Amino acid sequence: MLDRSHPCVRSAVRRALLLSGAVIAGAAGAFPTPPVLSATPAPQEAPTPPSAPPRPSPADEEAPSPAEIEWQKITDDLTPKLVRLREMAPEERQKQTFRAELARIGEFVRKYQASEPDVAASARVFMATQVLWKGLGRDAQAVDVLRDVTATAQGGVVAGLAALSAGEILLRAGDEAALRQLYDLYARRADADALFRDALEGLCRQVRLQPGRLFPAIELHDLAGRRIDPAELRGKLVPLLVFSVEAASAREALVELVRSVTALADPAIAPVGLSLDLDRKKLLAAVDELAIKFPIDCSEKGFDGSAVNELGLTQIPTLIVLDPKGTILFSRAGNLGAELQPLLAAYLEQLRERGELPPARAGG
Repeated sequence: MLDRSHPCVRSAVRRALLLSGAVIAGAAGAFPTPPVLSATPAPQEAPTPPSAPPRPSPADEEAPSPAEIEWQKITDDLTPKLVRLREMAPEERQKQTFRAELARIGEFVRKYQASEPDVAASARVFMATQVLWKGLGRDAQAVDVLRDVTATAQGGVVAGLAALSAGEILLRAGDEAALRQLYDLYARRADADALFRDALEGLCRQVRLQPGRLFPAIELHDLAGRRIDPAELRGKLVPLLVFSVEAASAREALVELVRSVTALADPAIAPVGLSLDLDRKKLLAAVDELAIKFPIDCSEKGFDGSAVNELGLTQIPTLIVLDPKGTILFSRAGNLGAELQPLLAAYLEQLRERGELPPARAGG
């Protein structure tokens, strides 16, 4: 178990992030910091990226090693090339091989894997995430590298970062079986840390929210304590919004949902809210202010509530749209703003064309 409060551990985490490419010095905006998942996250707005881990004091920070200095030179050379690669049209990107750059990283890894194994492993994480996956789109090859680092890295921090990076790729692919295997691979490590284990467990749950899957059977109750019956939602288009009225972006998403549903005025829409508010009075005040008529679940436990844990969510607002059979049509963290109403209108039209919703009312 890592003592994350210890300055040496904080320094190790930061250095692993820098070396692996999660944070690249001197390339602000080129590679945004990936979400840092917490076992007990506080309500946060998406897609605001978290800051880098706390920088240790000069007394705690070690001078860079020769390997780290050499690796910084390599990333300084590679970063502008990767930025240009991502700016290319898809057909042009497919022609790129980065053969020389990959060979250079491979040579660096072989040079230092015995003397500085964590630096070498971090270079492999960079290669997999920044070059193979985000640069060249070789997802399967990137996952293979990251799984190997997860299993073989000497340092627990680098192994955890590799596992989370692989997990993000597998989540986007909707590969639940591979995610579970990845979790087991990391959990078998003697130095497996609860922070990374819980984050990987969350990814294993989040994958069930991919479009095309049935929405998980979770127990929800409205603000009066009545069960929100899934059977009553069948045959409807269900936009389910996860929010907190105390988070600005999430409150705006709630306002936009109310506005969109009111503007569409379509009885085939059955919105549902899942509130992560800890203060029920503030939620009730917002419900009154916005004249909300649809059911809202609120356990007053925030991210520790059973429903949000079952869904594996770590960011608010999150919108999940279900079809009349309870299949997920759409799932995204962040505030859609003005995009929400046309999105719902398009789904209504598509479902009616397929005969899954009754015809629109005359004049509606």
